[in-house]
Amino acid sequence: MSALDYLRQRDTPRTGNQILSRSGRLALLVGIAVLAALGPVVQSVQPFWLNLLVRMLTFALLALSLDFVFGYAGLLSFGHAAMYGAGGYAAALLVTEVTASAVVVLPVAVVTGVIVATIIGWLSVRARGIYFAMLTLAFAQMLYVVAFTDLPATIAGMETVTGGDNGLYGIQLYELFGIDFRERLNYYYLTLGIVALSLAGIVRLANSPFGRVLQGIRENEERTKFIGYDVQRYKVIAFAISGGFASLAGALYVPFQSVANPQLLHWTVSGELVVMVLLGGMGTFWGPMLGAGLVVFLEDRLGSVASWEVILGGLFVAVVVFAPRGLAGSIIALRNDPRTAIGNAKRALENYVRKVKG
Repeated sequence: MSALDYLRQRDTPRTGNQILSRSGRLALLVGIAVLAALGPVVQSVQPFWLNLLVRMLTFALLALSLDFVFGYAGLLSFGHAAMYGAGGYAAALLVTEVTASAVVVLPVAVVTGVIVATIIGWLSVRARGIYFAMLTLAFAQMLYVVAFTDLPATIAGMETVTGGDNGLYGIQLYELFGIDFRERLNYYYLTLGIVALSLAGIVRLANSPFGRVLQGIRENEERTKFIGYDVQRYKVIAFAISGGFASLAGALYVPFQSVANPQLLHWTVSGELVVMVLLGGMGTFWGPMLGAGLVVFLEDRLGSVASWEVILGGLFVAVVVFAPRGLAGSIIALRNDPRTAIGNAKRALENYVRKVKG
């Protein structure tokens, strides 16, 4: 064994336990089974709620994609709307111009997101911290302007490509093995199945040697570089993988909503996504998915309120002050030691009140 191999084996940071314990994996399986059983019940009682569940699932997948690169590689991205929108537009154009086959459209949308993420990642990973975040935001806003102004149509001399500020409307649902996805319950199960498979794939990646290197980069980038890993290459690959899952979420969302517009690429999508991940608890996977579901639900219930952004901001501040590890961290703490967890929450509240009073 060479000295470098020895150092790699000895020094590669490890989490001690596998990401998601056996009980955690069991809880996720139970959760997926409950969601599967919930579909027919919701459809029979209130079909509208089925639409909300599909939105929750697509944003859960989007939050999952950000958590992979933020929670495990330490790369805070404010540009994930770029891949989300790229996947959505790719799906819309393929469905309207080529084929509605999910077997064709979904893989192409994922590849589109991977390409966009690779370019953005390659140009951004040399920066760190807030500079990286701002670069990703800038690239996402560039794509937003491209879609809003329909720049591809101007360059190619075509009537329209992105539909400009109006977007593309009338996107039909996918075709797959003769299943009628106009039946919302069928599309719900398609989305649930893809989200479940994506979760399994991301957890597998996070538990792999590749995932442990990403955690090493997050904890101590210089040390990881010193023992022989090409840190920038790992960052770009992680960002590309994350972008692929983000674009898959966009490709699931657009046909269901029957529209692809520039709002998919807007910075507010990326901002809400970061809130979802931090609210749920980054680095846990199930936490950001929970955070996404909660934010989508609250936005649906309170979205008509003029001060929705204020409400969302207040919720975020409350979590940062009273539950810095997010909802997932609070739930885990309560499960392990309820008395200590409640005591910590009380002390956090007392400290906050003391600071406010001056």
